[in-house]
Order: sequence, then C-alpha cells, then structure tokens
Amino acid sequence: LPNREGVPAVIEKQIVMDLPNAPFPEKPVVPFIKATQDRVVLEIQRGCIRGCRFCQAGMLYRPLRERNWEDLIEIAKTMLDATGHEEISLSSLSSSDYRDLPELVNHLIDICNERGVNISLPSLRIDAFSLDVMSKVQDIKKSSLTFAPEAGSQRMRDVINKGLTEEDILEGAGKAFAGGWTKVKLYFMLGLPTETEEDIKGIAWLSQKIAERYYEIPKEERNGKCQITASSSFFVPKPFTPFQWAAMNTKDEFLEKAKIVKEEVRAQINQKSIKYNYHEADVTVLEGILARGDRRLGPVIWRAYENGAVFDSWSEYFKEEYWKEAFASCGIDTSFYTTRERSTAEILPWDFINIGVTKEFLAREWTAAKEGNVTPNCRMRCSGCGGKNYGGGVCYEG
Repeated sequence: LPNREGVPAVIEKQIVMDLPNAPFPEKPVVPFIKATQDRVVLEIQRGCIRGCRFCQAGMLYRPLRERNWEDLIEIAKTMLDATGHEEISLSSLSSSDYRDLPELVNHLIDICNERGVNISLPSLRIDAFSLDVMSKVQDIKKSSLTFAPEAGSQRMRDVINKGLTEEDILEGAGKAFAGGWTKVKLYFMLGLPTETEEDIKGIAWLSQKIAERYYEIPKEERNGKCQITASSSFFVPKPFTPFQWAAMNTKDEFLEKAKIVKEEVRAQINQKSIKYNYHEADVTVLEGILARGDRRLGPVIWRAYENGAVFDSWSEYFKEEYWKEAFASCGIDTSFYTTRERSTAEILPWDFINIGVTKEFLAREWTAAKEGNVTPNCRMRCSGCGGKNYGGGVCYEG
C-alpha cells in the first residue's frame, strides 16, 4: 500500500506502441574523451518473443515491437554523419527475431563498406545466415563467436525455457568452425532452480563436445587449436519473472558449484582448449538482496554508503564488510531476501506495479519450469501473458 497520500495504489507501465513513428535520437552527444560505447547504436526493436524464465527484460518490455528497416537505414546514415563514429551496433534483446534482418543487414553492409565503418551484431543466433553476415563484417582470425546456452544440460535449458537444443549449439559451432572461426565464448549460469550436479557438470561436457566438433575437421583444414572460453555467472532471481519466487544459493554453494565445473573441465580430453571463468559470488549475493528488496533496504544502502561503499560493481572497490555492518546495524536478516523460496500467494514488494504481464502468467510459468515444460515463443503460439492488452506489436502480427 502507498505510504503517503496522493500516491496511486497501482503504477502502470508506460509503453511506446507505435515504435516506427517514435522519435529516435539521431544526433547524440559525442564526448571529447573516449567512451566505452563509442559507436552508433541502432535500436531495431523493443521487447522479446522468447520467454526465457530468468530474464527480466524479456517480461518487462513485452510485447515485441519492430521498427521499419527502411527507416533504420536512413537513421543509420544520419547518425554516422552526425557523430563520425567508426562502428555501428544493432541493439535489441534478440536481433535474430527481427523479421527484416536480411534486408537491413545487407543494406547496412553496403553503407558501412563505403564509409569504412565496422558493424557489430550482438544477440544473433548462430545460424547459416548470421555466420554469412559475420564473415562479411568481422576479421575471422581475431574475432570470437558468442553462444549463450545459459545451462549445461538440455533438462536445465528446458527448465529456464531457453529454446535452444544441444543439437542447435553443436550445429552452429560446427558451421562456425567450418567457416574459419577458432574462438568460441560460452555463457552459462550456475545456481538455477532445480539444478543438479549433472546439470552443473554439463557445462564442462558441452564445452568438450564443442571442442570435439572442432577436432573432427581434418587437420590440414584447421587453423591451429580452438579456444573455448566458458564463463558462468551466478543466478539471481529477478522481480517480474517466473523465477521471482525461487530460492537463491548462498555464497558457499555458488563457489562449490564453480569448483565442480572447474574440476570437470580439467577432466576433459580437450581441457587445454577449454578455459573456465566465473563471476564473484559475494557481489552476486548482494545483487540478490537488492534485486528483491523492499523499502526496508533504503536505510541499509544509506548506511553502507556512509561506511564507504562506492563503485561496488568494480571488484577492486567492493568491500563486503561495509555491507555486513550496514545490514547488522539496520537489523536485517539477508536470508529473508535470498535463500527463501516464496509462495505464489505471498504479496511481493513490487506487486503494485502493473507491467502488462500478469502475475497469473508468471505463476503458470513457474509451475512449468519446475515440471521442465517448454513454452513456445510468441510467434509460435500466444500464451496469454497479458501483453495483448496494449493493442499492438507481435500479438497482432497478421
């Protein structure tokens, strides 16, 4: 409930449905210093059809809305002229789901080749079209391909509704290797709901299978050894996702799971071709507390700041003791926010916000996750998430 008068009981998500006619920042400010994202960013669509159960953005920004590819070409020209940037990046949650991607990319290649501009293509599925495009815009010898299986086993990928099979991954890797790539990055999560030791070891096993696929290529056709870098972050349940009710692992549980993966990687035949990295567990636990926190955490954040907490996501600045003291002095038991599985009947701190996607849909997906059932993407079948109420986007295609 509101804690003072004049505040509405429900906050409605504000959303731009007519994306093709929405303003686009065609002349962004260009700093004098070198910025990390020093490139033209071309937003091709908003939202996502995939329905990955861990992904907050995929639920928050429903329904999927696309921009017209012809408009995007003109915007790209204007932005390149206005900024002088030497790289352009396509921005979306899942670029491969943009229906006019071939037309857009092929026209962009022509424009960028004329101007000596690089094209960055993040969040593409590794299929024949994507590899063909990447071979045109990347230096294959220097660049690496990124896959995000998210989980080591097929069972676990079904739980999280990733919609990616092991066959898809190995087929994509095989095509990439045949096309001349030798470097592959793999992104995983540890600590997902229902996870078993077999799912954890699956990260090493999948990395091994990808390496095996490379060494199936005749030796005379290979470019030396392959480099497979498997990285795992630790899973944090987020509000407005089917996993908002899930329990989170402790710091020690996270580290133990990372240790299992590390040892299993060392046991693989192609271990010299596989490198394994994992995220800091203490920062992840703090993220988990803040992700599902309520208004009682306001004083904690202020106290941690007074203690000296600043730039916490930079590991050299993060000091766990600042936060421990803050939680203790404010009388907060952090396990209330992290390791506890919630009931779907519990009133959650963010229930007063209406994002269009209903709590009933998220609860159905939470049940489907625990049963290992896959939900088709929005273009295959409408699952009644509530996004249709906005009156446009993917819900009304055709």
